Amino acid sequence: MKITVIGGGPIGCYTASLLSKDNEVTLYEEKKEVGLPIQCTGILSDTIHEIIPIKKDFVANKIWSTRVYSPNNKFLRIDFKKPNIIIYRNKFDQHFRDRALKNGAKIVHKHRFTGKKEVLSLETRKKKKIDYKMLIGADGPLSKVSELNGLGKRKYLQGVQALIKKKNDNVIDFYPHIGTYAWAVPQTEDVLRVGVATEKNAMKIFKEFSKRYKGKLLGWQGGLIPLHNPKLQTAKNNVYLVGDAAAQIKNTTGGGLIPGLISAEELKKAIDNDLDYDKLWRKRIGKSLWTHYFVRNIMNNFDDDDWNRLIQLFNKKSMKHILATESRDKPIRILTKAILRNPSMLKFFKKIF
Repeated sequence: MKITVIGGGPIGCYTASLLSKDNEVTLYEEKKEVGLPIQCTGILSDTIHEIIPIKKDFVANKIWSTRVYSPNNKFLRIDFKKPNIIIYRNKFDQHFRDRALKNGAKIVHKHRFTGKKEVLSLETRKKKKIDYKMLIGADGPLSKVSELNGLGKRKYLQGVQALIKKKNDNVIDFYPHIGTYAWAVPQTEDVLRVGVATEKNAMKIFKEFSKRYKGKLLGWQGGLIPLHNPKLQTAKNNVYLVGDAAAQIKNTTGGGLIPGLISAEELKKAIDNDLDYDKLWRKRIGKSLWTHYFVRNIMNNFDDDDWNRLIQLFNKKSMKHILATESRDKPIRILTKAILRNPSMLKFFKKIF
Protein backbone atom coordinates (compact mmCIF):
# COMPACT_ATOMS: atom_id res chain seq x y z
CA MET A 1 0.00 0.00 0.00
CA LYS A 2 1.24 3.49 -0.87
CA ILE A 3 1.61 5.73 2.19
CA THR A 4 2.84 9.32 2.24
CA VAL A 5 4.26 10.84 5.42
CA ILE A 6 4.66 14.63 5.64
CA GLY A 7 7.34 15.76 8.09
CA GLY A 8 10.78 14.29 8.81
CA GLY A 9 11.08 14.88 12.54
CA PRO A 10 11.53 11.94 14.91
CA ILE A 11 7.80 11.16 14.98
CA GLY A 12 7.46 11.23 11.20
CA CYS A 13 10.60 9.14 10.72
CA TYR A 14 9.55 6.64 13.40
CA THR A 15 6.14 6.33 11.77
CA ALA A 16 7.79 5.78 8.39
CA SER A 17 10.15 3.17 9.85
CA LEU A 18 7.27 1.18 11.34
CA LEU A 19 5.05 1.31 8.27
CA SER A 20 7.71 0.77 5.61
CA LYS A 21 8.22 -2.85 6.65
CA ASP A 22 4.96 -3.80 4.93
CA ASN A 23 4.11 -0.79 2.76
CA GLU A 24 5.54 1.55 0.11
CA VAL A 25 6.30 4.65 2.18
CA THR A 26 7.50 8.04 0.93
CA LEU A 27 8.34 10.78 3.43
CA TYR A 28 8.55 14.45 2.39
CA GLU A 29 10.63 16.86 4.48
CA GLU A 30 11.08 20.61 3.93
CA LYS A 31 14.60 20.83 5.34
CA LYS A 32 17.71 19.66 3.54
CA GLU A 33 18.74 17.59 6.55
CA VAL A 34 16.74 15.77 9.21
CA GLY A 35 17.31 17.09 12.74
CA LEU A 36 18.40 20.61 11.82
CA PRO A 37 17.78 23.28 12.88
CA ILE A 38 17.23 22.13 16.48
CA GLN A 39 13.95 23.41 17.97
CA CYS A 40 13.54 21.41 21.17
CA THR A 41 15.00 21.21 24.67
CA GLY A 42 15.39 17.47 24.24
CA ILE A 43 14.64 16.20 27.74
CA LEU A 44 13.10 12.76 28.21
CA SER A 45 11.88 10.86 31.24
CA ASP A 46 13.00 7.30 31.83
CA THR A 47 9.79 6.17 30.09
CA ILE A 48 11.69 6.37 26.78
CA HIS A 49 13.26 3.01 27.63
CA GLU A 50 9.82 1.43 27.28
CA ILE A 51 9.74 2.50 23.62
CA ILE A 52 13.26 2.30 22.19
CA PRO A 53 16.75 1.36 23.38
CA ILE A 54 18.76 4.51 24.11
CA LYS A 55 22.02 4.82 22.20
CA LYS A 56 25.01 6.53 23.78
CA ASP A 57 25.72 8.65 20.71
CA PHE A 58 22.54 10.74 21.08
CA VAL A 59 22.68 11.11 24.88
CA ALA A 60 24.12 14.50 25.85
CA ASN A 61 23.63 14.13 29.59
CA LYS A 62 21.84 12.27 32.38
CA ILE A 63 20.33 14.29 35.20
CA TRP A 64 19.26 12.97 38.57
CA SER A 65 17.77 16.09 40.17
CA THR A 66 15.58 19.10 39.48
CA ARG A 67 14.65 22.27 41.35
CA VAL A 68 11.15 23.70 40.94
CA TYR A 69 11.05 27.38 41.90
CA SER A 70 8.20 29.41 43.33
CA PRO A 71 7.81 33.20 42.89
CA ASN A 72 9.27 33.83 46.37
CA ASN A 73 12.46 32.14 45.06
CA LYS A 74 12.10 29.14 47.33
CA PHE A 75 12.38 25.81 45.59
CA LEU A 76 11.45 22.16 45.73
CA ARG A 77 14.36 19.81 45.00
CA ILE A 78 13.47 16.42 43.54
CA ASP A 79 16.07 13.65 43.36
CA PHE A 80 14.89 11.14 40.78
CA LYS A 81 14.95 7.40 41.28
CA LYS A 82 15.75 7.12 37.57
CA PRO A 83 17.53 9.85 35.59
CA ASN A 84 16.14 12.26 33.03
CA ILE A 85 17.93 11.91 29.70
CA ILE A 86 19.08 14.97 27.77
CA ILE A 87 19.46 14.17 24.09
CA TYR A 88 21.18 15.74 21.10
CA ARG A 89 18.06 16.29 19.03
CA ASN A 90 19.85 16.20 15.69
CA LYS A 91 21.37 12.77 16.44
CA PHE A 92 18.12 11.53 17.97
CA ASP A 93 16.13 12.56 14.88
CA GLN A 94 18.72 11.08 12.53
CA HIS A 95 18.55 7.77 14.40
CA PHE A 96 14.89 7.46 13.37
CA ARG A 97 15.69 8.63 9.84
CA ASP A 98 18.24 5.82 9.54
CA ARG A 99 15.70 3.30 10.82
CA ALA A 100 13.19 4.47 8.22
CA LEU A 101 15.71 4.18 5.40
CA LYS A 102 16.85 0.77 6.59
CA ASN A 103 13.26 -0.50 6.53
CA GLY A 104 12.78 0.70 2.96
CA ALA A 105 11.19 4.13 3.26
CA LYS A 106 12.02 6.77 0.67
CA ILE A 107 12.84 10.22 2.04
CA VAL A 108 12.52 13.26 -0.22
CA HIS A 109 14.09 16.46 1.15
CA LYS A 110 13.38 20.11 0.30
CA HIS A 111 9.74 19.47 -0.56
CA ARG A 112 6.75 21.21 1.02
CA PHE A 113 3.24 19.81 1.18
CA THR A 114 1.00 22.39 -0.52
CA GLY A 115 -2.13 20.50 -1.58
CA LYS A 116 -3.99 17.31 -0.82
CA LYS A 117 -2.15 15.56 -3.65
CA GLU A 118 0.66 18.03 -4.24
CA VAL A 119 4.15 18.97 -3.03
CA LEU A 120 6.37 21.91 -3.96
CA SER A 121 10.09 21.51 -4.65
CA LEU A 122 11.89 24.24 -2.71
CA GLU A 123 14.81 24.04 -5.16
CA THR A 124 13.03 24.22 -8.52
CA ARG A 125 9.84 25.91 -7.20
CA LYS A 126 7.87 23.43 -9.28
CA LYS A 127 4.85 21.54 -7.99
CA LYS A 128 4.29 17.86 -8.56
CA LYS A 129 1.44 15.47 -7.93
CA ILE A 130 1.80 12.73 -5.32
CA ASP A 131 -0.11 9.47 -5.17
CA TYR A 132 -1.01 7.60 -2.00
CA LYS A 133 -3.69 5.52 -0.36
CA MET A 134 -3.01 6.95 3.10
CA LEU A 135 -1.64 10.34 4.17
CA ILE A 136 0.06 10.92 7.51
CA GLY A 137 0.71 14.40 8.87
CA ALA A 138 3.75 14.61 11.13
CA ASP A 139 4.28 18.21 10.09
CA GLY A 140 4.19 20.06 13.38
CA PRO A 141 1.85 22.48 15.17
CA LEU A 142 1.03 24.40 11.98
CA SER A 143 0.19 21.17 10.16
CA LYS A 144 -0.77 21.78 6.56
CA VAL A 145 -2.08 18.22 6.37
CA SER A 146 -4.53 19.02 9.15
CA GLU A 147 -5.56 22.35 7.65
CA LEU A 148 -6.16 21.07 4.12
CA ASN A 149 -8.06 17.99 5.24
CA GLY A 150 -10.46 19.69 7.61
CA LEU A 151 -8.86 18.51 10.85
CA GLY A 152 -8.51 22.04 12.18
CA LYS A 153 -5.77 24.22 13.60
CA ARG A 154 -3.99 23.89 16.90
CA LYS A 155 -3.35 26.50 19.56
CA TYR A 156 0.25 26.79 20.63
CA LEU A 157 2.86 28.48 22.79
CA GLN A 158 5.90 30.36 21.56
CA GLY A 159 9.15 28.74 22.67
CA VAL A 160 12.52 30.53 22.83
CA GLN A 161 15.72 28.85 23.97
CA ALA A 162 19.39 29.75 24.04
CA LEU A 163 22.53 27.71 24.58
CA ILE A 164 24.57 29.50 27.25
CA LYS A 165 28.10 28.67 28.31
CA LYS A 166 27.90 28.55 32.09
CA LYS A 167 29.21 26.24 34.79
CA ASN A 168 26.38 24.39 36.55
CA ASP A 169 25.71 21.67 39.10
CA ASN A 170 23.89 19.33 36.65
CA VAL A 171 20.48 20.05 38.14
CA ILE A 172 17.46 21.11 36.06
CA ASP A 173 15.86 24.41 37.13
CA PHE A 174 12.15 24.70 36.32
CA TYR A 175 9.98 27.81 36.81
CA PRO A 176 6.27 26.96 36.31
CA HIS A 177 5.23 30.56 37.00
CA ILE A 178 7.43 32.41 34.44
CA GLY A 179 5.67 32.83 31.10
CA THR A 180 3.72 29.61 30.91
CA TYR A 181 6.87 27.89 32.15
CA ALA A 182 10.63 28.43 31.92
CA TRP A 183 13.68 26.23 32.34
CA ALA A 184 17.45 25.87 32.54
CA VAL A 185 18.57 22.39 31.51
CA PRO A 186 22.24 21.31 31.70
CA GLN A 187 23.53 19.98 28.39
CA THR A 188 26.99 19.51 29.86
CA GLU A 189 28.77 20.68 33.01
CA ASP A 190 29.44 24.05 31.38
CA VAL A 191 26.55 24.52 28.89
CA LEU A 192 22.90 25.24 29.73
CA ARG A 193 19.78 25.16 27.58
CA VAL A 194 17.83 28.15 28.92
CA GLY A 195 14.35 28.93 27.64
CA VAL A 196 10.75 30.01 28.10
CA ALA A 197 7.40 29.03 26.64
CA THR A 198 4.55 31.50 26.65
CA GLU A 199 1.47 32.59 24.73
CA LYS A 200 2.95 35.99 23.79
CA ASN A 201 5.95 38.28 24.30
CA ALA A 202 8.29 35.29 24.36
CA MET A 203 11.47 37.23 23.59
CA LYS A 204 10.72 39.92 26.17
CA ILE A 205 10.08 37.34 28.87
CA PHE A 206 13.13 35.33 27.83
CA LYS A 207 15.48 38.34 28.02
CA GLU A 208 14.36 39.08 31.56
CA PHE A 209 14.47 35.43 32.63
CA SER A 210 17.90 34.75 31.12
CA LYS A 211 19.50 37.37 33.40
CA ARG A 212 19.49 34.60 36.01
CA TYR A 213 21.92 32.62 33.84
CA LYS A 214 24.48 35.07 32.51
CA GLY A 215 27.13 33.57 30.29
CA LYS A 216 28.43 33.42 26.74
CA LEU A 217 25.65 32.97 24.20
CA LEU A 218 26.40 29.96 21.98
CA GLY A 219 23.25 29.89 19.86
CA TRP A 220 19.50 30.38 19.58
CA GLN A 221 16.69 27.91 19.09
CA GLY A 222 12.97 28.39 18.90
CA GLY A 223 9.66 27.05 17.72
CA LEU A 224 5.99 26.54 18.45
CA ILE A 225 4.70 24.19 21.12
CA PRO A 226 1.16 22.95 20.37
CA LEU A 227 -1.37 22.73 23.18
CA HIS A 228 -3.23 19.49 23.66
CA ASN A 229 -7.01 19.62 23.56
CA PRO A 230 -8.92 16.36 24.13
CA LYS A 231 -11.54 17.42 21.58
CA LEU A 232 -9.09 17.69 18.68
CA GLN A 233 -9.64 15.30 15.78
CA THR A 234 -6.61 13.27 14.67
CA ALA A 235 -8.03 11.12 11.86
CA LYS A 236 -10.42 11.54 8.98
CA ASN A 237 -11.02 9.06 6.16
CA ASN A 238 -7.50 8.09 4.98
CA VAL A 239 -5.69 10.97 6.73
CA TYR A 240 -3.95 10.66 10.10
CA LEU A 241 -2.04 13.03 12.37
CA VAL A 242 0.78 12.16 14.77
CA GLY A 243 3.01 14.08 17.18
CA ASP A 244 2.85 17.86 17.26
CA ALA A 245 0.44 17.87 14.30
CA ALA A 246 -2.02 15.98 16.52
CA ALA A 247 -1.11 18.10 19.58
CA GLN A 248 -0.13 14.95 21.46
CA ILE A 249 1.64 17.09 24.06
CA LYS A 250 1.98 17.25 27.86
CA ASN A 251 0.62 20.74 28.50
CA THR A 252 2.36 21.10 31.86
CA THR A 253 5.87 20.78 30.40
CA GLY A 254 5.57 20.92 26.60
CA GLY A 255 7.00 17.42 26.23
CA GLY A 256 5.80 15.66 23.10
CA LEU A 257 8.49 13.20 22.00
CA ILE A 258 7.33 10.22 24.06
CA PRO A 259 3.57 10.72 23.39
CA GLY A 260 4.33 11.14 19.68
CA LEU A 261 6.43 7.99 19.47
CA ILE A 262 3.73 6.03 21.30
CA SER A 263 1.07 7.37 18.93
CA ALA A 264 3.16 6.28 15.94
CA GLU A 265 3.08 2.73 17.31
CA GLU A 266 -0.70 2.91 17.69
CA LEU A 267 -1.05 4.19 14.14
CA LYS A 268 0.92 1.17 12.90
CA LYS A 269 -1.52 -1.13 14.76
CA ALA A 270 -4.51 0.74 13.35
CA ILE A 271 -3.33 0.51 9.74
CA ASP A 272 -2.19 -3.12 9.99
CA ASN A 273 -5.44 -4.30 11.58
CA ASP A 274 -7.96 -1.84 10.13
CA LEU A 275 -8.69 -0.38 13.57
CA ASP A 276 -9.68 3.08 14.80
CA TYR A 277 -6.43 5.04 15.29
CA ASP A 278 -8.05 7.77 17.36
CA LYS A 279 -9.42 5.22 19.83
CA LEU A 280 -6.13 3.31 20.01
CA TRP A 281 -3.84 6.19 20.91
CA ARG A 282 -6.38 7.68 23.31
CA LYS A 283 -6.73 4.33 25.06
CA ARG A 284 -2.96 4.20 25.58
CA ILE A 285 -2.12 7.84 26.45
CA GLY A 286 -5.35 9.83 26.23
CA LYS A 287 -6.00 9.86 30.00
CA SER A 288 -2.42 10.93 30.66
CA LEU A 289 -2.58 13.84 28.20
CA TRP A 290 -6.01 14.82 29.55
CA THR A 291 -4.52 14.99 33.06
CA HIS A 292 -1.73 17.31 31.88
CA TYR A 293 -4.40 19.38 30.08
CA PHE A 294 -6.57 19.55 33.22
CA VAL A 295 -3.69 20.46 35.54
CA ARG A 296 -2.39 23.09 33.12
CA ASN A 297 -5.82 24.74 33.01
CA ILE A 298 -5.76 24.97 36.79
CA MET A 299 -2.21 26.36 36.81
CA ASN A 300 -3.11 29.01 34.25
CA ASN A 301 -5.29 30.59 36.96
CA PHE A 302 -2.64 30.51 39.70
CA ASP A 303 -1.36 33.68 41.29
CA ASP A 304 2.00 33.98 43.08
CA ASP A 305 0.50 32.93 46.43
CA ASP A 306 -0.87 29.74 44.88
CA TRP A 307 2.53 28.81 43.49
CA ASN A 308 4.23 29.56 46.79
CA ARG A 309 1.75 27.35 48.67
CA LEU A 310 1.98 24.51 46.16
CA ILE A 311 5.79 24.38 46.24
CA GLN A 312 5.70 24.50 50.03
CA LEU A 313 3.17 21.66 50.08
CA PHE A 314 5.29 19.44 47.84
CA ASN A 315 8.36 20.09 49.97
CA LYS A 316 6.96 17.64 52.51
CA LYS A 317 8.93 14.40 52.52
CA SER A 318 5.98 12.19 51.55
CA MET A 319 5.06 14.45 48.62
CA LYS A 320 8.64 14.74 47.35
CA HIS A 321 8.83 10.95 47.30
CA ILE A 322 5.96 10.80 44.83
CA LEU A 323 7.68 13.16 42.39
CA ALA A 324 10.99 11.34 42.82
CA THR A 325 9.63 7.90 42.02
CA GLU A 326 6.80 8.49 39.52
CA SER A 327 7.32 9.45 35.87
CA ARG A 328 5.73 12.70 34.65
CA ASP A 329 4.60 10.60 31.67
CA LYS A 330 2.21 8.92 34.12
CA PRO A 331 0.58 11.97 35.75
CA ILE A 332 -2.58 10.18 36.90
CA ARG A 333 -0.51 8.19 39.37
CA ILE A 334 1.22 11.36 40.58
CA LEU A 335 -2.05 13.24 41.04
CA THR A 336 -3.86 10.34 42.71
CA LYS A 337 -1.06 9.64 45.17
CA ALA A 338 -0.62 13.35 45.96
CA ILE A 339 -4.31 13.77 46.80
CA LEU A 340 -4.36 10.62 48.91
CA ARG A 341 -1.26 11.73 50.82
CA ASN A 342 -2.49 15.29 51.21
CA PRO A 343 -6.21 15.93 50.55
CA SER A 344 -5.61 19.68 50.90
CA MET A 345 -4.40 19.46 47.29
CA LEU A 346 -8.06 19.52 46.29
CA LYS A 347 -8.34 23.21 47.19
CA PHE A 348 -6.30 24.04 44.09
CA PHE A 349 -8.97 22.46 41.89
CA LYS A 350 -11.31 25.40 42.52
CA LYS A 351 -9.01 27.41 40.24
CA ILE A 352 -10.47 25.73 37.16
CA PHE A 353 -14.05 26.88 37.86
